[in-house]
Amino acid sequence: MKSATLISWLLFISGTLTYMIGLWLACPLLSGKGYFLGVLLTAMFLTYVYLREEKRGQLDDRFISVCQMVALITLGLFLVGILNAPLSPGERGLYPVALFVSLLGLVRILRQ
Repeated sequence: MKSATLISWLLFISGTLTYMIGLWLACPLLSGKGYFLGVLLTAMFLTYVYLREEKRGQLDDRFISVCQMVALITLGLFLVGILNAPLSPGERGLYPVALFVSLLGLVRILRQ
């Protein structure tokens, strides 16, 4: 049990740090840094709220639809930001993976 918890926290921390430090160094403007921070926080908040309501057993169709809509908007904003940022092709692949690894770690932490 402790190793699963440790792995979850390592996924969350490593994904978040890779995402934040990498994009902080790659984006020259402060607005770009804030943009990607906002995308990360929106994705994490959405994941937290959805899993919390799932655990409480209070999911309804309207709530699920709103969560799906916000998730698609967040993913779209992230992809547009990645495509327009001055990044190398390797970085364009690394940062989406880092975002999804951090969200996977968050899901594993919240489901324990």
